[in-house]
Amino acid sequence: MPRRSLYGTYGAALFSMSLSDLLGLLVPLWALSLDVTPTQLGMLVGARSAVPFALGIHGGALMGRFGPRRVMLFFAALTGCLAPFYPAATWFPALLCLQIVVGFSANMGWMGAQTLIAQVTRGDPTFIGRFSFFGRVGTFVAPVVVGFIWDTGGPVPAFLCLSLWSGLLFVSVYSTPIPSAVATPPRQAGLTARELLPRFSDYATSLSLIFIPAIALAIAISILRHATMGIQASFYIVYLKDVGLLATAIGTLLATAEIMNGVGSLLAGRVVRTIPAPWVMVGFTALGITAIAITPLLGGIFILLMLAQGIRGSFWGVVQPIIFSIQARAVDDRLQGSVVGLRVTLNHFASMLTPVVMGLVVEAFGIRTGFLLTGGVLILICGILASILRSSPALRRAGQ
Repeated sequence: MPRRSLYGTYGAALFSMSLSDLLGLLVPLWALSLDVTPTQLGMLVGARSAVPFALGIHGGALMGRFGPRRVMLFFAALTGCLAPFYPAATWFPALLCLQIVVGFSANMGWMGAQTLIAQVTRGDPTFIGRFSFFGRVGTFVAPVVVGFIWDTGGPVPAFLCLSLWSGLLFVSVYSTPIPSAVATPPRQAGLTARELLPRFSDYATSLSLIFIPAIALAIAISILRHATMGIQASFYIVYLKDVGLLATAIGTLLATAEIMNGVGSLLAGRVVRTIPAPWVMVGFTALGITAIAITPLLGGIFILLMLAQGIRGSFWGVVQPIIFSIQARAVDDRLQGSVVGLRVTLNHFASMLTPVVMGLVVEAFGIRTGFLLTGGVLILICGILASILRSSPALRRAGQ
């Protein structure tokens, strides 16, 4: 495969994957400075997933028609232009609307990177593991840097840094050559409004992919991971603020998970050679959920919090490339965008719903119960998946 194209996808991963992490750090901090309620915070974090949930399948279809590169360039530019408006959004409804638009825009960049790496590597777990590693390098560096900028300069320079990060994504994608092995989209010019509108046929095609056993398993695991990310992007940060940690320390904890996630992703190819991929996904996901669910039991001790984040990150680092590999091998190039769109749609449903539900639990019973109850439900779902996997030969063959 062309080295320049491969390296270009690594750069796209570095800058696109971390955009959501930056939003996950900065927006809750900004919202807390505005004294929003727990329910409003849950709505705000969940709003980032509202449009990706509604239009994720459509976004995947657009990549199939126009190519991931063109789609990524547009949305990287849009994210960079809108990010500086956050500090001016002091009215909750305005902040909510901004979060909806920017959340979708940032998400489309990461969707494009996933589609491109699937096309370039044909689902090779080793190369996809390296892709995930570079993505985690970005998510390691970005929270620490931006957390420090927030502590020293406040929200304005922090959100300007988010805009700069989007600009670097634009440059990285713009300089990436399209390999000849990747099918050229049928329309390269003359875009019309009709071509950009959602189509029923695109949704029907994407939704039908859920009946492929390998796709169904990969999406189920991905949903569980994103439900837990909804916890981290909302009440995990609230808890850390309540126990007295500064934004720099919070960013360091998030970065610890991300760098260990990157290390784990490099091991994915080796792990699946010794343990069947479906069992790796289910087991490691359950362990990762446990590591964040026990947060209130760690007493606010920084070293224990860092250890838990490191454990969670390493397990999930192994799982993510396996998810990408399984889905990439299950369909051909023409449907790579569609399967990414389907997975992203359902992921964001989980990301949108979990903070809202947890916000209601926290208001009713407190943050400690919110962590334990939400985590317990997610672990129970992992147990149900393990039972189904045990009795389904088709699922056990996923990834082979």
